[in-house]
Amino acid sequence: MKKIQLSPFWLGTLVAGGVLLLLLVLVITPKVNQQAKQKRDLKRRADDLKAAKEGTPSRGDIDSWNKYKGDVSLAYKQVTDFYAGSDKYLERWFPGILLGAEGNPARDTFMSKYRDEGDKLEASLVAKDVKVGVEDDAGRKPKFGFNWEAVTPNDWATIAGSGAADELNVLRELQKRFWARQRLANVILNGGVKMNRIVDFRFFKSLHEKLNNAPWQQYPNKPDEIIHWQGVNAGPNGTPSGFVETDLPNDLGKTLTFGFAVELPYSEVPKAIREILNPGNENTAQERMLVNLIGTHVTIRDQNEAVVKYTFVKGNKESEDTAKAKALADAGGEKPRPVLLAVTCQIVDFDPAKVKKFTAKAE
Repeated sequence: MKKIQLSPFWLGTLVAGGVLLLLLVLVITPKVNQQAKQKRDLKRRADDLKAAKEGTPSRGDIDSWNKYKGDVSLAYKQVTDFYAGSDKYLERWFPGILLGAEGNPARDTFMSKYRDEGDKLEASLVAKDVKVGVEDDAGRKPKFGFNWEAVTPNDWATIAGSGAADELNVLRELQKRFWARQRLANVILNGGVKMNRIVDFRFFKSLHEKLNNAPWQQYPNKPDEIIHWQGVNAGPNGTPSGFVETDLPNDLGKTLTFGFAVELPYSEVPKAIREILNPGNENTAQERMLVNLIGTHVTIRDQNEAVVKYTFVKGNKESEDTAKAKALADAGGEKPRPVLLAVTCQIVDFDPAKVKKFTAKAE
């Protein structure tokens, strides 16, 4: 039998073909499959983009959004900085008061200062011929007036029973209430508004939830003493119903609502309202405090006599003038009687600790 011998050339060609076939199976085929898969993925993504092209943000959109975010962040910072700066005066303690390691005064130290500063405030008004409070028929100590919170030892024991933090919160509340009362005094002392009497001054929120029937929260019960407080859902007797303070957006604080009633000439009413809203009537510009007006009510309690009769000798000019002057003086004179102005206000009690910090890098 004759054997077939392959020449080296054909043998090499056969081996090379086998190697190429092996490469095709092990290397090229997976790459082809991978390419086919990538083409399918690319087509799917292209279809998705085509379907969503109306809502797909462009680079211009992203730049515009980042600019808008920057503008809003800047405006937020400017607004919160303004309110935080205006809140500094409201949050401070009495100048010169002894403070502890945590920056707060002891209760006895604060209350002693609170009473002394209240007496000084009233004395400064009396020196301006402004009466504080309403005298009763028996001529006893005037009532109402600034309605200072005379917190008793039993009251403090009640407050302490609600938790250690409640005492400090009440002290801070008392300090803020003093600054609000001082604001009214500054309307007279710095603003130059002529007033005859501070009739009433009250806060509509309880000093503490367990002191709801405190003496300084009692409302007048005589018809001629009732004050019509506006904007606090007050009933016919002037007592608010279901009053709660307003929360600022994003937990940035609360309002501090108070009302005051004063006797003054009617011509001074616009000036009094303007000055209570004017942050410039404090002693220094650093004492700025923001006050919002909720409502006002003007009452004429006493009218001048419509007709004043007097007797004189007919034809005697001196007798006529003398009798007329005496009759007018007995009737209260020719000047109009003072009116009662009741004003309801809110102070923005801002909390700078709740201001958000927009420092994250925009995506």
